[in-house]
Amino acid sequence: MATALIDTSLLLDYLAGEKRAQRALAGYAHRSISVVTWLELMSACPPEARESTRGFLRTFERLSLSEAIADEALRLMHDKPGLPINRAITWASANANQLPYLTVNPAFVAKAERNVVMPYRWA
Repeated sequence: MATALIDTSLLLDYLAGEKRAQRALAGYAHRSISVVTWLELMSACPPEARESTRGFLRTFERLSLSEAIADEALRLMHDKPGLPINRAITWASANANQLPYLTVNPAFVAKAERNVVMPYRWA
């Protein structure tokens, strides 16, 4: 069973109807998101789509912020100057849980060193 932690960028594409995002997610039977991704998506969601978005996000395992994830996020921010805290926490969630990190954000991928999977690039 393929597993991965899915980045906010890919889920934004999926929710916008991007076919490439739909194909990318189809390859993963067990999908996780960070609590940061959940917050980003729910806060960006229009009021009329909140319940359907919440229902969609329930299909993912939501990983909480632990001390190990916080420590890894801090390490990533020190190692990768300019890495935003939200991306550091999400990537650290993947690292701490030994999951591939699925993203389509090329700015982030340029800073990556391991476990990052980019199924396509943002246009």
